[in-house]
Amino acid sequence: MELFARVRERLIDGTLWPLMDGQVYASPGTGAECSVCDQPITEDDVDYEVAGPTRIVRVHVECYQAWSGECQQSA
Repeated sequence: MELFARVRERLIDGTLWPLMDGQVYASPGTGAECSVCDQPITEDDVDYEVAGPTRIVRVHVECYQAWSGECQQSA
């Protein structure tokens, strides 16, 4: 499934939220599951930790870019 479509689904079901000026931290991947694509964020990947209003999620860089792009289109 295309990343933008998956982000839209996650925004609708509340798994993700509209990005604002939140806190994002980058670190090497630890094997955690990406909240967008459900794939592991391996040690070869960069893990974006995104702090939201009520929780923190982890996503791949590409997945974060799709999330950010979808939020910009919806604004």
